[in-house]
Amino acid sequence: MYVTRPLSLYRNSPSALSLPPPEGPSSGILVIKDEAAESKWLFGMLKDETVSVPPFPQNKKLWLSNTMVVATNTFVDYIYALFIPVLDQPLSSNQYYIIKSQGSEKGLAYVSSKDEGRSRLLGVADAPLQKFDPTNAYQKFEISNDTFCGKPNGFVFKSVASDGITPYSMTRKGWRAYTKTLDTFQPTAEALGLDAALRARLPQLTFSLPCRSSTPVVVGKWYCPFIFVRELGVDYQINNSPYYEMTLEQSWEEIFWCENYRDGGRGVDVDVSVKKEVVSVEGKAVGDVSVSDGVAWLVPTRVGLSLAVVERMKWEEQRGGFEWVGEGGEKEVKMQRREEFEGVGMWKRFGCYVLVERFVLKRRDGSLVLTWEFRHTHQITTKWE
Repeated sequence: MYVTRPLSLYRNSPSALSLPPPEGPSSGILVIKDEAAESKWLFGMLKDETVSVPPFPQNKKLWLSNTMVVATNTFVDYIYALFIPVLDQPLSSNQYYIIKSQGSEKGLAYVSSKDEGRSRLLGVADAPLQKFDPTNAYQKFEISNDTFCGKPNGFVFKSVASDGITPYSMTRKGWRAYTKTLDTFQPTAEALGLDAALRARLPQLTFSLPCRSSTPVVVGKWYCPFIFVRELGVDYQINNSPYYEMTLEQSWEEIFWCENYRDGGRGVDVDVSVKKEVVSVEGKAVGDVSVSDGVAWLVPTRVGLSLAVVERMKWEEQRGGFEWVGEGGEKEVKMQRREEFEGVGMWKRFGCYVLVERFVLKRRDGSLVLTWEFRHTHQITTKWE
């Protein structure tokens, strides 16, 4: 999952490029080209859409060109793509996933060939584009400046895999990069990741009984590039939601409540079963989660989430005290406890609540894709009236 940072931050403080992504696995940084980072020409009337040095902005589509002259012939190659920073790397690494953004192979990742002891002269063909796989080192490229007389002179590509052979056209130096506004991803506020202090405070019980749930409090915000989400097809995703908003919410959810119609005494016995995890797609609970090809598929829907994202959620919940349900483990917890009323007079209503942390994934237009709830059964609170 990715946080966002403004491009102007790195233009003003280049040393910030060496800072690692936020703590935790499957963490990355999306660079947002902001107004302060815009360059203009023709007396300020036109924006300069060239990119001369990394990092590449993610709220822009990129197109690159490379010109080669052979005798009297001129050959021009183009790349139309989204450049997404590689997970768990600082921006100074200049490592990116290159995802084709148009054409018949839209949504697929560029990939290096594997060096099997052959040179290009012996016929090493470019590998075909593939479905994105964050664990595949051959889908990771280092994109750095070519230089001329000590100044940036376009870009050069290199496979991150030690035995990877970069696609032939990318081996040429001097690729020029240009941007085009990505209308479907123009965040107006930064996604800063987890607010640990806010998370630790827990939501307030500022409601009257009966109440099914307290008002959710957002304690974290990230973005997930579409390559980590499977739904509706890549054409729809690239055109409508190339990046998905992921938030972490906290709320108190009712697991038991009762009224004291007569003299019910000073106590209440709570005896309920609580599901530890609940996964829903567009508001409907799914029956199962099936893992295949690095994707957690939410059965019976056709929605899937990359295991990289699931593992990050798991890590985030574990450090928040949640006990993850292992293979064959109990998915429900039996809650049996006696609660005593310690107030003055007679109580009328009683509610017992469990802390729920909920990851919410939404499309660019705000429509809901899925929620993944974790019931923290070690965090129980009660309310009397």
